[in-house]
Amino acid sequence: MSQTPLRTVSCWVGAFILACACGCVNTARLDDQPPKQPAAKEIAPAEQPSPVDLEALPGLSRRDFNRIAALLDLPLFWAADEDNDGKVDPAELKLLGVGTDRAAFVAEDGFTPAFGRQVAQMVEYRRREAVARELNQGRPTLVHSNFTASPEPDRRVVEHITRAARIIEELYALQNGSFALRNCLTSGDTASRAAFRRNQSPWCVAPDTMSDPFCNACPFFPPRLSGLYPAALAAEPDMCERLAAHEDAKRLLDPFCVVREAEGRLVAVPYHEHWAERMGRIAAELEATAAALPAGKEKAFRKYLLAAARGFETNDWQAADEAWAAMSSTNSRWYLRIGPDEVYKDPCNRKAMFHTSFARVDPDSLYWQEKLVPLRQEMETRLAELIGPSYEARQVEFQMPDFIAIILNAGDARLPLGALVGQSLPNWGKVATEGRGRTVVMSNLYTDPDSQAIDKARGDALLSSEAMQAYTREKRLGLLDIILHEATHNLGPHSDYAVDGKKPDDIFGGVKATILEELKAQTGALYYVALLREKGVLGEEDANKVYNHAIRWAFGHISRGMTDDAGRPKPYSQVAAIHIVTLVRAGAMTWEEGRPAANGTDNGRFAVEYAKIPQAMKKLMQQTGRLKATGNVEGAKKLIASCLQGSGFASLHADVISERIRRYPKASFVYGVEY
Repeated sequence: MSQTPLRTVSCWVGAFILACACGCVNTARLDDQPPKQPAAKEIAPAEQPSPVDLEALPGLSRRDFNRIAALLDLPLFWAADEDNDGKVDPAELKLLGVGTDRAAFVAEDGFTPAFGRQVAQMVEYRRREAVARELNQGRPTLVHSNFTASPEPDRRVVEHITRAARIIEELYALQNGSFALRNCLTSGDTASRAAFRRNQSPWCVAPDTMSDPFCNACPFFPPRLSGLYPAALAAEPDMCERLAAHEDAKRLLDPFCVVREAEGRLVAVPYHEHWAERMGRIAAELEATAAALPAGKEKAFRKYLLAAARGFETNDWQAADEAWAAMSSTNSRWYLRIGPDEVYKDPCNRKAMFHTSFARVDPDSLYWQEKLVPLRQEMETRLAELIGPSYEARQVEFQMPDFIAIILNAGDARLPLGALVGQSLPNWGKVATEGRGRTVVMSNLYTDPDSQAIDKARGDALLSSEAMQAYTREKRLGLLDIILHEATHNLGPHSDYAVDGKKPDDIFGGVKATILEELKAQTGALYYVALLREKGVLGEEDANKVYNHAIRWAFGHISRGMTDDAGRPKPYSQVAAIHIVTLVRAGAMTWEEGRPAANGTDNGRFAVEYAKIPQAMKKLMQQTGRLKATGNVEGAKKLIASCLQGSGFASLHADVISERIRRYPKASFVYGVEY
């Protein structure tokens, strides 16, 4: 037996707790060094700086002003907003009680510093209310892995990848602009600390609070500014357009570079140069992981570890992509993707964000691989025929999805609410261009009893009882639309496909290119169901279960709104809306006002005619494929606008969807790892 002590690693909203076998307990955050907290007390008027700059704080509404003043037992009352400017004025302020000294709060030239301190106290109260509301929209959901009885090499693998994941969280925080804010928290404000850890930033992300100006884990309300660009540039609303029009746009918008200012010029600095120390430490952990593997075993995994280590040292990720694509459920028990990949969190949808997904391979993946691998070239050929002469079918060799059981996610892969359930990578380079990418589906997420019960309740609240007869909890079918979504990323005109020498980001812009690629993938998830029926892989009943799952997926994303707090489009939400509007227009879904939903309590429901879905998806697949294949910018704008504006958007009944879905807190995954 090894003499190395067993350890327990519990990743709870970004925190690791390391417990030694001898009984000692050490604590560490994912970022290795926990931020030092100021020894501040609970905010009280006498402790505030004087005077308070009220213009720098969010303005309280009259209702909140009076409500919170009463809760804090302050002798202040905003009688009326007589000039309708949304701000309390000295003439509008009344003092409560008998003999309260008005001069303590109002001077000849305006409010006194004492009044400013009282308002700051009320603002802080309102901020903490908002943070609590933010947290309550999530439901902690545990993903637990136990390696304490595993062989020593396995435990060392987990140890080193865990260390690398901590550094990945640092890099991600540097990218999203939150790293320098880690010391902003007030001692004793545990809710704000929890929100910062869960969201990996002070900014709120839940649907009901993401646009609330008071919702911020930091008491001084720092604005959201990306760390990938100079601060002054990041604050400009047209930053992305300015960069795209820059004479050095190709280098500045390279996915693996930060933008900095030097001698009055914008310059691109490669990730491995800008963050050399941290990337070097990750490389060392990956090399140590490779060294911990038994001799002669896990050759494919070892090759990826060493290639990824080189990527962190050189910023050249092609060798890592090749080694990663060569891994599969047949040649490794492990799954790891570590590095910069997805661009969704970058305000311009151009820069690759650092993440770690670490898992064990789930042998259930072999079922769908055996069914789908023989069909992948036909899937590509049929899509090319559907698009027409503007796109020529390629020889595709991508792997059909592996099922993986997640151990932990970090950085961009650790979402505050929900989780990625499928992913197809890489997004750039030779492996992507040649259709040799790897696709995975996370099979152990949302499988807990609470998540399954809520999933069913959400469907029952919006669909008819007849439509919900197609509901299933069977993993084999419940994940098929996700599998097909990820497979479709490798088919047709993909994210690295060029039209007249220009790639989608350059043609459509980063955001619209992302929306179109995700629309292609999600449409493929439903379009290819008909092919599986034709080949005898699915029967009608099972096909309807796949459609039902995809519709409920769309409801979930629609409920989160079409844009974020900065007004930027949410790609998945907009794709979901386009899908439902398309199904409504095709008569495959119908809103029935006043008729009971499947739960018997909500009035108004969507009825579904599953037999009409295949034709609707075929038409949308053709339209989307042609837009991408021809680089039709105006056509893309028209398609998106027709579903997100006017009568198209009205047919969604988005407010009803949001109200019924948001009744149930969304899963916020927390990771417990013992080794």
